[in-house]
Amino acid sequence: MNIMAEMSTAFVLSGYRENTVSQQSSPGILVFSRSRQLQYVNRRALELTRTTGQAMTELGSIALPSRLLALRDQIQEILDVRLRDNIWEPFEVSRVVSESGQRLLLRGFGHPDREANHDSRIIIVLEEFRSAEKDENHKLCA
Repeated sequence: MNIMAEMSTAFVLSGYRENTVSQQSSPGILVFSRSRQLQYVNRRALELTRTTGQAMTELGSIALPSRLLALRDQIQEILDVRLRDNIWEPFEVSRVVSESGQRLLLRGFGHPDREANHDSRIIIVLEEFRSAEKDENHKLCA
């Protein structure tokens, strides 16, 4: 299921053996405002979301996987509760998702802003899991 996220003012910038997060590739990063608008996305995030069947549209919108948006919504709910209870420490929520043979570690961070609640942010970092065999093949080809 694809869900569109408006990108009105977003900026787009250019050791274990089994199933480890790839250390050779940079992470994908998405930053959302408290109103759930996409504020920033890097190229790697675009690549990783395209790999899972998503693409950028001509109208400046990005189709993001529903699991990623569900994580964003979960973080938003936690953030709302923490702001209401005057809890100002950042927090993290993680999950692993698999789609089309690709496994991603999604790490979501809620960053409350004590001075202005509307300036609180949600940051989601996407990291690709690679099997040890895939990493060995990548080293041989390099």
